[in-house]
Amino acid sequence: MSKFVKSGDTAPVAGTYVEVGHGGGKVKGGQRVEVGQGETLPELKPYTVTINHSGEEKEKERQHMWLLEKKN
Repeated sequence: MSKFVKSGDTAPVAGTYVEVGHGGGKVKGGQRVEVGQGETLPELKPYTVTINHSGEEKEKERQHMWLLEKKN
C-alpha cells in the first residue's frame, strides 16, 4: 500500500520514504529518508512551472511529496 505524505507532516508509520513528484512519479536525484512513526518529514522546496495552453501562459506552484517505500 502506497501512502503519500506532504512535506513537513508527521510520518504515519515508521519506514523509508522517497521524494516523488507532484503526480507521484520518480524524481531525478530525489531524497530518501528513514523516519520513525510520528517524526516530522523534511521540508521539500516548492517550485514553479509555466504552462502554455491555447496561447495563454500560466505559472503554477508545485510541491514534491514523500512516498512510503518500505515499512520498518
